[in-house]
Amino acid sequence: MKLIERFKKNLLVRSLYFTSIKFREYFVTRHRFAKCEEGVRLTPPYKFIGSQNIYIGKNVAIGSNAMISALNAKFICAENCAIAEGLTVHTGNHARIIGKFVTDITEDNKPKGFDLDIIVQEDVWIGSNVTLLAGCTIGRGCTIAAGAVVNKSTPPYSVCGGVPARFIKFYWTIDQIVEHESKLYPPESRLSREYLVDMFAQQGLM
Repeated sequence: MKLIERFKKNLLVRSLYFTSIKFREYFVTRHRFAKCEEGVRLTPPYKFIGSQNIYIGKNVAIGSNAMISALNAKFICAENCAIAEGLTVHTGNHARIIGKFVTDITEDNKPKGFDLDIIVQEDVWIGSNVTLLAGCTIGRGCTIAAGAVVNKSTPPYSVCGGVPARFIKFYWTIDQIVEHESKLYPPESRLSREYLVDMFAQQGLM
Protein backbone atom coordinates (compact mmCIF):
# COMPACT_ATOMS: atom_id res chain seq x y z
CA MET A 1 0.00 0.00 0.00
CA LYS A 2 2.82 2.40 0.88
CA LEU A 3 4.47 1.64 -2.46
CA ILE A 4 1.27 2.55 -4.34
CA GLU A 5 0.96 5.80 -2.37
CA ARG A 6 4.56 6.69 -3.11
CA PHE A 7 3.96 5.89 -6.77
CA LYS A 8 0.89 8.19 -6.86
CA LYS A 9 2.77 11.05 -5.22
CA ASN A 10 5.78 10.80 -7.52
CA LEU A 11 5.95 14.11 -9.45
CA LEU A 12 7.26 12.54 -12.65
CA VAL A 13 4.53 9.89 -12.67
CA ARG A 14 1.83 12.47 -11.96
CA SER A 15 3.17 14.71 -14.69
CA LEU A 16 3.18 11.90 -17.26
CA TYR A 17 -0.33 10.83 -16.21
CA PHE A 18 -1.92 14.26 -16.56
CA THR A 19 0.00 14.95 -19.78
CA SER A 20 -1.39 11.73 -21.26
CA ILE A 21 -4.94 12.80 -20.33
CA LYS A 22 -4.52 16.18 -22.02
CA PHE A 23 -2.87 14.55 -25.04
CA ARG A 24 -5.75 12.11 -25.44
CA GLU A 25 -8.37 14.82 -24.90
CA TYR A 26 -6.67 17.10 -27.43
CA PHE A 27 -6.71 14.64 -30.31
CA VAL A 28 -10.08 13.07 -29.52
CA THR A 29 -11.63 16.55 -29.48
CA ARG A 30 -10.16 17.39 -32.89
CA HIS A 31 -11.47 14.13 -34.33
CA ARG A 32 -15.00 14.94 -33.16
CA PHE A 33 -15.13 18.41 -34.70
CA ALA A 34 -17.21 18.78 -37.87
CA LYS A 35 -14.08 20.35 -39.37
CA CYS A 36 -10.61 21.03 -38.01
CA GLU A 37 -8.08 21.99 -40.68
CA GLU A 38 -4.29 22.12 -40.72
CA GLY A 39 -2.41 24.40 -38.38
CA VAL A 40 -5.14 24.65 -35.73
CA ARG A 41 -3.67 25.23 -32.26
CA LEU A 42 -5.82 24.59 -29.19
CA THR A 43 -4.31 25.35 -25.80
CA PRO A 44 -5.69 23.29 -22.91
CA PRO A 45 -7.59 23.38 -20.69
CA TYR A 46 -10.75 23.86 -22.73
CA LYS A 47 -14.32 22.60 -22.95
CA PHE A 48 -16.29 21.94 -26.15
CA ILE A 49 -20.00 21.08 -26.06
CA GLY A 50 -21.57 19.92 -29.31
CA SER A 51 -18.22 19.40 -31.01
CA GLN A 52 -20.05 17.95 -34.04
CA ASN A 53 -21.23 21.53 -34.74
CA ILE A 54 -17.79 23.16 -34.51
CA TYR A 55 -15.95 24.12 -37.72
CA ILE A 56 -12.41 25.53 -37.48
CA GLY A 57 -10.41 26.65 -40.50
CA LYS A 58 -6.66 26.43 -41.01
CA ASN A 59 -4.12 28.39 -38.98
CA VAL A 60 -6.47 29.24 -36.13
CA ALA A 61 -5.10 29.59 -32.60
CA ILE A 62 -7.40 29.41 -29.57
CA GLY A 63 -5.95 30.21 -26.17
CA SER A 64 -6.46 28.36 -22.91
CA ASN A 65 -9.71 28.16 -20.92
CA ALA A 66 -11.95 28.33 -24.00
CA MET A 67 -15.55 27.18 -23.52
CA ILE A 68 -17.51 26.66 -26.74
CA SER A 69 -21.12 25.49 -26.48
CA ALA A 70 -22.60 24.64 -29.89
CA LEU A 71 -25.24 22.10 -28.98
CA ASN A 72 -27.98 22.96 -31.49
CA ALA A 73 -26.34 25.50 -33.82
CA LYS A 74 -22.94 25.91 -35.45
CA PHE A 75 -19.78 27.69 -34.37
CA ILE A 76 -17.79 28.46 -37.52
CA CYS A 77 -14.34 30.01 -37.32
CA ALA A 78 -12.71 30.79 -40.67
CA GLU A 79 -8.98 30.59 -41.30
CA ASN A 80 -6.12 32.69 -39.96
CA CYS A 81 -7.76 33.85 -36.73
CA ALA A 82 -6.06 34.46 -33.38
CA ILE A 83 -8.14 34.07 -30.23
CA ALA A 84 -6.73 34.81 -26.78
CA GLU A 85 -7.46 32.92 -23.59
CA GLY A 86 -10.87 32.79 -21.94
CA LEU A 87 -13.11 32.66 -25.05
CA THR A 88 -16.76 31.83 -24.27
CA VAL A 89 -19.17 30.92 -27.08
CA HIS A 90 -22.90 30.22 -26.65
CA THR A 91 -24.88 29.43 -29.80
CA GLY A 92 -28.00 28.91 -27.65
CA ASN A 93 -30.24 31.25 -25.67
CA HIS A 94 -32.41 30.61 -22.63
CA ALA A 95 -36.16 30.65 -23.22
CA ARG A 96 -38.98 31.59 -20.83
CA ILE A 97 -42.27 29.70 -21.10
CA ILE A 98 -45.49 30.73 -19.36
CA GLY A 99 -46.35 28.18 -16.68
CA LYS A 100 -42.85 26.68 -16.46
CA PHE A 101 -40.02 27.39 -14.08
CA VAL A 102 -36.79 28.19 -15.90
CA THR A 103 -35.33 25.01 -14.40
CA ASP A 104 -38.05 22.94 -16.11
CA ILE A 105 -37.19 24.17 -19.60
CA THR A 106 -35.03 21.69 -21.49
CA GLU A 107 -33.60 21.42 -24.99
CA ASP A 108 -36.56 19.18 -25.86
CA ASN A 109 -39.35 21.58 -24.85
CA LYS A 110 -37.62 24.88 -25.66
CA PRO A 111 -39.31 26.83 -28.50
CA LYS A 112 -37.55 27.07 -31.86
CA GLY A 113 -35.42 30.05 -32.81
CA PHE A 114 -33.33 30.40 -29.66
CA ASP A 115 -30.27 28.66 -31.13
CA LEU A 116 -28.37 30.53 -33.84
CA ASP A 117 -25.03 30.06 -35.62
CA ILE A 118 -22.01 32.11 -34.61
CA ILE A 119 -19.54 32.92 -37.40
CA VAL A 120 -16.03 34.31 -37.06
CA GLN A 121 -14.74 35.34 -40.48
CA GLU A 122 -11.10 35.37 -41.67
CA ASP A 123 -8.21 37.32 -40.15
CA VAL A 124 -9.97 38.13 -36.85
CA TRP A 125 -8.21 38.94 -33.59
CA ILE A 126 -10.23 38.28 -30.41
CA GLY A 127 -8.82 39.52 -27.11
CA SER A 128 -8.90 37.72 -23.77
CA ASN A 129 -12.12 36.85 -21.93
CA VAL A 130 -14.48 37.64 -24.82
CA THR A 131 -18.01 36.20 -24.98
CA LEU A 132 -19.77 35.56 -28.32
CA LEU A 133 -23.53 35.13 -28.16
CA ALA A 134 -26.00 33.43 -30.51
CA GLY A 135 -26.49 34.87 -33.98
CA CYS A 136 -23.48 37.19 -34.21
CA THR A 137 -21.03 37.31 -37.10
CA ILE A 138 -17.57 38.77 -36.51
CA GLY A 139 -16.60 40.43 -39.78
CA ARG A 140 -13.36 39.75 -41.64
CA GLY A 141 -10.35 41.50 -40.14
CA CYS A 142 -12.13 42.57 -36.94
CA THR A 143 -10.43 43.22 -33.63
CA ILE A 144 -12.58 42.43 -30.58
CA ALA A 145 -11.34 44.09 -27.39
CA ALA A 146 -10.65 42.08 -24.25
CA GLY A 147 -13.67 41.49 -22.02
CA ALA A 148 -16.24 42.28 -24.71
CA VAL A 149 -19.65 40.59 -24.84
CA VAL A 150 -20.68 40.41 -28.51
CA ASN A 151 -24.40 39.99 -29.12
CA LYS A 152 -24.62 41.62 -32.57
CA SER A 153 -22.67 41.28 -35.80
CA THR A 154 -19.62 43.50 -36.30
CA PRO A 155 -18.50 45.15 -39.58
CA PRO A 156 -15.31 43.96 -41.30
CA TYR A 157 -12.05 45.60 -40.17
CA SER A 158 -13.71 47.28 -37.21
CA VAL A 159 -12.54 47.52 -33.63
CA CYS A 160 -15.37 46.64 -31.25
CA GLY A 161 -15.50 46.41 -27.48
CA GLY A 162 -17.60 46.81 -24.35
CA VAL A 163 -20.59 45.14 -22.71
CA PRO A 164 -22.48 44.81 -24.93
CA ALA A 165 -19.86 45.26 -27.64
CA ARG A 166 -20.16 48.35 -29.81
CA PHE A 167 -18.36 49.72 -32.85
CA ILE A 168 -15.38 51.88 -31.80
CA LYS A 169 -13.59 52.60 -35.08
CA PHE A 170 -12.28 51.04 -38.26
CA TYR A 171 -8.76 49.73 -37.88
CA TRP A 172 -7.61 51.18 -41.24
CA THR A 173 -8.69 53.62 -43.92
CA ILE A 174 -10.48 52.35 -47.01
CA ASP A 175 -7.26 52.59 -49.04
CA GLN A 176 -5.37 50.57 -46.44
CA ILE A 177 -8.07 47.89 -46.37
CA VAL A 178 -8.01 47.66 -50.18
CA GLU A 179 -4.21 47.28 -50.11
CA HIS A 180 -4.39 44.66 -47.35
CA GLU A 181 -7.03 42.64 -49.22
CA SER A 182 -5.09 42.81 -52.49
CA LYS A 183 -2.10 41.17 -50.82
CA LEU A 184 -4.04 38.35 -49.14
CA TYR A 185 -7.09 37.41 -51.20
CA PRO A 186 -7.76 36.52 -54.83
CA PRO A 187 -9.74 39.19 -56.76
CA GLU A 188 -13.04 37.31 -56.53
CA SER A 189 -12.79 37.12 -52.72
CA ARG A 190 -11.85 40.74 -51.97
CA LEU A 191 -14.21 43.27 -50.45
CA SER A 192 -14.93 45.87 -53.11
CA ARG A 193 -14.18 49.56 -52.64
CA GLU A 194 -17.91 50.25 -53.14
CA TYR A 195 -18.78 47.88 -50.31
CA LEU A 196 -16.21 49.51 -48.04
CA VAL A 197 -17.46 53.02 -48.83
CA ASP A 198 -21.00 51.92 -47.97
CA MET A 199 -19.75 50.27 -44.77
CA PHE A 200 -17.99 53.47 -43.66
CA ALA A 201 -21.07 55.51 -44.56
CA GLN A 202 -23.25 53.34 -42.35
CA GLN A 203 -21.03 54.32 -39.42
CA GLY A 204 -21.32 58.02 -40.33
CA LEU A 205 -17.72 58.24 -41.52
CA MET A 206 -18.33 59.40 -45.10
